[in-house]
Amino acid sequence: MNTEIRLAINSEQTDKIELMVQDLRTISLPALLSFHTVARLGGISAAAASLGQAKSGISRHVTQLEAHFGVRLLERGARSVSLTPIGAQLDARFVSILADVNLLYDLAREESIGVSGHLAIAATPEFGGLLARELFPQIRARHPELTMSMQPEYSFEDMQDASTDVAFRLGRLADDRLVVRELGAMRRVLVASPALMEEHAIHALEDLEDVPCLTFRGKRPGASWRFEGSNTDVAVDVTGPISVLSFSILMEMAKAGHGVAFLPEFMLDGAIDRGELVRVLPQHSSKPYPVYLTFRPGARRVARRDAFVTMAEEIVPGMLQQG
Repeated sequence: MNTEIRLAINSEQTDKIELMVQDLRTISLPALLSFHTVARLGGISAAAASLGQAKSGISRHVTQLEAHFGVRLLERGARSVSLTPIGAQLDARFVSILADVNLLYDLAREESIGVSGHLAIAATPEFGGLLARELFPQIRARHPELTMSMQPEYSFEDMQDASTDVAFRLGRLADDRLVVRELGAMRRVLVASPALMEEHAIHALEDLEDVPCLTFRGKRPGASWRFEGSNTDVAVDVTGPISVLSFSILMEMAKAGHGVAFLPEFMLDGAIDRGELVRVLPQHSSKPYPVYLTFRPGARRVARRDAFVTMAEEIVPGMLQQG
């Protein structure tokens, strides 16, 4: 078959599918759901069990669709069924239609009873702690029917999990598939216990090279700490007795006098107020790291997600400024 004939056939088939989809207003949603479930699970028995319906009812729905469109949608075998080519194309459209119906249902339900349901959130452990103290109580007060779960994670891979609705991330983002809202910025600052500061004289960044430092690393201690300068960043190579991939643990080690730590400023107020830690070289800090709230475009749970995003945009910038 030459290319021109093949293109003409494909165009004709596409036009036919468009007309079929436009005619969906006369089809019941249960019939669409039955057909899609058969297509997804590969059999009428499996679809009936999944939907809690009789096999005869599922089979009747599929037959009604085939009769309505005038085409065979399924190839029926002895033990399983498979989609015909036109059935596969229609099923792809059905998925979109069913998603829109679910979204409209969620929107209508939340319009009538307020924002409700569950939202899965990802954040670094320390920033998650700040959210739990400052943001979540205000969200719960405004939307008492909304429940939330937190996944504490340093990596950005959790947004690849479809169960994660929104994620807070610190620093540069490279994934252009996400919707990104910038909420502010945070810095890392130097802290140590008062006892350690009595033992060591630290008057300049270079002095850190001769002081035990606690580094955010998973293997051997040591790191290159970068500080914001007037024209360019200043790097200082440090080392010390302990490294760990947890800012919270590093803070506890700093309180215990094991070394100087380079920690996010937002997590330090309480420890400094109580005299457990003091700022070291307070005129120096890291460059600002942007704080982002991210989510996938077109995801479900739009109403509850948007309510959360709106409050985060209202509250988180002030939280960061206080830090």
